Amino acid sequence: MFDKHTWNITPGTGEPESLTLLALSSCGFCKSARKYLEDRGLAYRYLELDLLKPEEKAEIKEEFKTKFGRRPTFPSLIIDDKQFLIGFIKAHWDEEVRPEGHRV
Repeated sequence: MFDKHTWNITPGTGEPESLTLLALSSCGFCKSARKYLEDRGLAYRYLELDLLKPEEKAEIKEEFKTKFGRRPTFPSLIIDDKQFLIGFIKAHWDEEVRPEGHRV
């Protein structure tokens, strides 16, 4: 998913492609989501959609909609290219995001 885009990579445990974060650069919840992943030492890749060209942003949103049946809201965390979390609610992320970066 999103194979033709250039991602920002944050190193850590696991493969960055296992956790994909769609965010906005000015979003406080998005910043909290990044801090959450980094505090747990998880590798992930991310894009800040508001910093992309409009056509690239539209393409990513459409690809997300095609895959998951809805447009992303921010932050959106895609887990193993199969599941996703919308928004940053720590309790939900604690249930779904495991130290190895995969959903169980």
